[in-house]
Amino acid sequence: MKKLCVILAIVMAFSGLIAQNVKLGYVNTDRILFDSNEMAEISRLFQLDRQKWTGQIQALDNEIQQMERDFDVRKLTLSENSKRELQDQIISKKEEAGRLLQQYFGDNGLAEQRYRELVDPLSQKIHEIITDIAEDEKYTMILDVSMGVVLYAVPSIDITEQVLQELNKDTIRPTDFDHDFPSFPDSKDPFDSDPFGDDFKSDMDMKF
Repeated sequence: MKKLCVILAIVMAFSGLIAQNVKLGYVNTDRILFDSNEMAEISRLFQLDRQKWTGQIQALDNEIQQMERDFDVRKLTLSENSKRELQDQIISKKEEAGRLLQQYFGDNGLAEQRYRELVDPLSQKIHEIITDIAEDEKYTMILDVSMGVVLYAVPSIDITEQVLQELNKDTIRPTDFDHDFPSFPDSKDPFDSDPFGDDFKSDMDMKF
């Protein structure tokens, strides 16, 4: 329904431009992100931070599991007071792990802040490149085919490669990049295999 509304809005815009000299172009922001040297570096840097944060949480989880195993082994020989004391220590350690998980991967946590810190300058840069090309070459409108609202367009009006060349001209792709497309996770689960999630692409789309 949302895409239909966007299509209708574009059709209405075109109807008002029929009598004018219209020059249209399109860009594929999915491909720009996938082939961007800077996005590859962003993914590499975020993975390093994520591994560090995940390692700290995993270390706490291992400590909790060891405490629980020790308690199970010793509980038959412990007094009630000693049992409660050890159980309180385990609960306290679990609460510490929960706070750390929230601090790193919760809403507006360090992972999300780091993601914005890395991504926002790139999204702004891509937007400025597209705007400069549109203004320099007198485009009336630039559409994003990755949003799924363009059903057909001739390749001659595709400026994706032009944007990529400008974006990558002064950068080098990291050699250890695995080419996984990055996006920030809705679940923010530090043990999820994907370091980002679908929110990233949605955020980028809103900027174009």
